[in-house]
Amino acid sequence: MGNASINKTSALYKMLNQFPLGDNISECLTCGACNSRCTWFDGQGGPLPRAIIRMAALGLDEQLVQSNMIWDCLLCNRCTQGCPMGITMDKVVAKARSLAIADGKIPKDIKTGIKNRIELGDVNALTTEEFVETVEWVSEEFTDEMDNPEAIIPHDIKGTKLLYLPNPRELGINLLHLSAMAKLFYATKETWTLSAHHTDVTNWGYFVGKDDIIKKMALMVVEPAEELGIETLVLSECGHGYHALKFLLEDIIGRKPRFEVLSMPELILRYAQKGILKFDPEIHPYKIAYHDPCNIARKSGGYDAPRELLSMVCKGVVELIPSREDGICCGGGGGLLQDSHSTPKRMITGKPKADQMKAAGLPHLATACLSCHKQLTELSNHYKLGIKVETVASLASEALVL
Repeated sequence: MGNASINKTSALYKMLNQFPLGDNISECLTCGACNSRCTWFDGQGGPLPRAIIRMAALGLDEQLVQSNMIWDCLLCNRCTQGCPMGITMDKVVAKARSLAIADGKIPKDIKTGIKNRIELGDVNALTTEEFVETVEWVSEEFTDEMDNPEAIIPHDIKGTKLLYLPNPRELGINLLHLSAMAKLFYATKETWTLSAHHTDVTNWGYFVGKDDIIKKMALMVVEPAEELGIETLVLSECGHGYHALKFLLEDIIGRKPRFEVLSMPELILRYAQKGILKFDPEIHPYKIAYHDPCNIARKSGGYDAPRELLSMVCKGVVELIPSREDGICCGGGGGLLQDSHSTPKRMITGKPKADQMKAAGLPHLATACLSCHKQLTELSNHYKLGIKVETVASLASEALVL
């Protein structure tokens, strides 16, 4: 039997090995450190990180695509933390997903969401008319809640200081979250707005690894925001949205945007540190565990702001073990949560997280990503953990002192 050799002529290999670190698959030592870091490796099914790298290096593009490993990968980059050669798994998997021969493997829901986003501006196909109707209805409810006719949820206002980019769920199944964010904006006393051109913090191009789609979706946010003349783009609690629009944005569009980008927890913390926003921790008289979203924490370095904010709105923050750089993915990353057929699989991929949540021994858990929030809530229900999952910003809104 002949020895396997690196095939530098395959489509995937030609896309990789462009940089000293990250996509340097030809330098893989086959040591298996990546396998030891994968939280799904010992579970039922699942990808083998070392196998993904070796198949890419050997030019086995079709076999890699047919294996489904590139779609089972959560893109959490936990394996990357242990790689002695600095190979970054999400970069390799993204390129593999972008192959033409992989198009047929893209989950139908993700294909539909990308089409909706590009054509209508929203992955859930929310039209401009529906956006305006929804926001104005929620605004009326918000005005009544605040008992102040000046407390409104504005939209399409030019020259405001802040522009809020919501998660699609906030304009559909989670309108209460939008109201909670409006309460925080109202308390900052800053000018702010929503926009019918800014209904979606997500960038599903990131899930399929297609650079042209990633850039187009990013510019669909950047260009209208610059036309509005805002100072700060405030991102809803979304892991991959944060990674794409804050951490990767300059590389994606090839320039700096003409505004600052902050996540909602980062914005709230800033105004709390100025003394403008005040909280009553007695509203949440308990300690709460914190889950690090992979895209915000390990992949973008956003560890501290959510923790600092949580410490202001409850009785204390408890670290899951492990956490921060070594944190365990919720099990819904990499586009898995966006596939409506993935629920049984996600309960398997999330088992290590469920075990970690149970080991913490606390009835409350917070996270800074609405996708993680959905997955963690489903894990709690599926494994009968009895844990209530909240987002950091929603907890801050509940504890706000007006």
